[in-house]
Amino acid sequence: MKIAPLALALLAAGCASAPPAAAPEWKMEGSRIIGCCCAAPCPCRINRLPQHCHGCDGTTAVHIDRGFIGKTRLDGVDWVVVGRSFAEDKGQNWVTLYVSDKASDEQFEAVKGLFEGSIKEYGPKAAHLAGKISGIRKVPIAYSRSADRREWSCTIPGVLELRTRSIVLPGHTTPAVSTGIFDDFGDTLIHADALAHTYSDAKLGAKFDLTGRQSNQAEFVLDSIRAAKGGIGWGCYSGHKDLGSKDPYQEKDAGHK
Repeated sequence: MKIAPLALALLAAGCASAPPAAAPEWKMEGSRIIGCCCAAPCPCRINRLPQHCHGCDGTTAVHIDRGFIGKTRLDGVDWVVVGRSFAEDKGQNWVTLYVSDKASDEQFEAVKGLFEGSIKEYGPKAAHLAGKISGIRKVPIAYSRSADRREWSCTIPGVLELRTRSIVLPGHTTPAVSTGIFDDFGDTLIHADALAHTYSDAKLGAKFDLTGRQSNQAEFVLDSIRAAKGGIGWGCYSGHKDLGSKDPYQEKDAGHK
């Protein structure tokens, strides 16, 4: 950013205030739901390998309350990412993106660009994080949260049912949370039960039932300036032997001596 000439101009005019901060290239405020095949708590949030050697089968459902990418408004847009990541055999990794059919073509292209750009930024690590992009398409998506903000759900008719309820521990009145963790949308999450988590896409030949496994919820306010500072992003991004990790998958480290 070339702010020096602006700062000098302000000082020359007798104004000692700092120049205005650069505007973010994109900003999103909303919520997201994640469910995967691991047991709770989610290991990749603390940069550990997923529980299973076959990798992490999981779903991320996103709702944008308000936001933009460039000149494109995203208010009310929903999308879902489903796939497998960080398998011991990286050739088994895959990912697909579903965008609400209520999104305009402009909004669809903006979300698609953000999705593809995020994967590209990981460089060689993308093979471990996402693997093959197996599809990007519009579908009907229903995303909702209950009045008490505990039950969050997302459905794609005939493809996905994801229903979660935040966990309130005995003696507490608010849900259990973890902070300082890795996440694409920030560094805090709400622990939840997966009341239902089923997926079946005949076009991809992919399916799973992860009901009862790990899930979590999060509200977020995120923009390009915050993202550039680092400290956020998908967990376990270095968790593979090809990337220097010596940690075992949990299912190989289940014995006790």
